[in-house]
Amino acid sequence: MNWYAATVTAAITLFAAIVGNLLIPASALAWFRGLPWPRWLVPYRVFIAVGLIYYALIATVLYRALDRQDLSTIIWAIVVIVANEAWNAVFFGLRSTLAGFTGMLAFAAPLSALIIAARHDFVSLALLLVYALWVVYDIAWTAALWRTSQTAHSEQ
Repeated sequence: MNWYAATVTAAITLFAAIVGNLLIPASALAWFRGLPWPRWLVPYRVFIAVGLIYYALIATVLYRALDRQDLSTIIWAIVVIVANEAWNAVFFGLRSTLAGFTGMLAFAAPLSALIIAARHDFVSLALLLVYALWVVYDIAWTAALWRTSQTAHSEQ
């Protein structure tokens, strides 16, 4: 095991997870739960599970890049980590379904760059492609949430 890579990975990932979750007040979670969800949206507990899986996945990608000294993948992994936390802060901070949707569309760009950067590492590439499938679902549900909340808002 590369202790340097493990230490840096743990520090970055834990810092992002802690700070990112501190940026989401309980009132914002209540707002989210009160939105008119599409029928096909997964239950809230699935979002929690996917969040935990995401941190393990991105930590694995970052560790492997640090271990290989793959600067491009390291940089894009950190950008994805920051962008993920920024999305949480914007969506929940602004309590805006439009910001959630446009933020997911924007998030696809650094994730795509990370996938391209990690393409030579089969394990990282496979993990990122699986995560990209979830991001496609994220784009779909945030779009549906925005449309549904717009309809509900215009009917009031």
